[in-house]
Amino acid sequence: MKKFTILAFIISCCICSIHAQDNSNNNTGNNSKLGGLKLGKKDAIVMNFYTDIWQKNDSSMSIRNYSPGFDIYLMKDITFGKSKFSFGYGLGISVHNMHSDAVPKNEMKWDSATSQNVFTGKTIFSRIPDYVNNNEIKYDNNKLTLTYIEIPLELRYKKENKRGKMFKFSVGGKAGYLLSSYTKYKGTKYEGSSSDPDVGVAKIKIKNYNISNLQSLSYGVTMRVGYGLCNIFGYYSLSKIFKKDKGPEMYPISVGISITPF
Repeated sequence: MKKFTILAFIISCCICSIHAQDNSNNNTGNNSKLGGLKLGKKDAIVMNFYTDIWQKNDSSMSIRNYSPGFDIYLMKDITFGKSKFSFGYGLGISVHNMHSDAVPKNEMKWDSATSQNVFTGKTIFSRIPDYVNNNEIKYDNNKLTLTYIEIPLELRYKKENKRGKMFKFSVGGKAGYLLSSYTKYKGTKYEGSSSDPDVGVAKIKIKNYNISNLQSLSYGVTMRVGYGLCNIFGYYSLSKIFKKDKGPEMYPISVGISITPF
């Protein structure tokens, strides 16, 4: 997914560069085309690149300021008669990331009746220790990744100026279904028996797909505004990522740029 995101971003930058060069070579700006297609007119392809700002996170954990995410949608634009307003709908993929110093785990508590630890059925975030066996724990990557298939809906306003540059303003929302979820850790091994010589020393890579109590559905409101191909993008999640009373009431606010090549 990371390689796909980087590739999509490079392609988008190339399209923006071609569009800018094409505009500079046309005084009217009305002939902005690539292979016979008008660039940035219909918003048929929407790509959003953003950072997730996580709200109501567990107080025991710290989240990195920059947690990049990515959306890509194929959309249909329906104009309301000859007005500058239209309605957009489509289908796409959304990827949210949370880089932190903790990992989600099933909560355990001491049961005095049975004199043993038992699972509570809740998900908590357990902080990665700083030291194990007197060895410092270092890691290059520790993140939670959530991938959704989504249906975006937008009310759009577009107005073209005399130079052929399009002002765009869109408000709407999106709803999604969780396709995959996992945590990824790359660093020093910090779990295991105290007699294990690898604990606190060995370098490991772990992907965990067994994350409990995640919500299957997501939904929230969106906004895009700007000129031409590149716009400012925002998303405010109205749903939490964990089921009610089964985990932290966390949700993302996404802020970034939106690129609409076609």
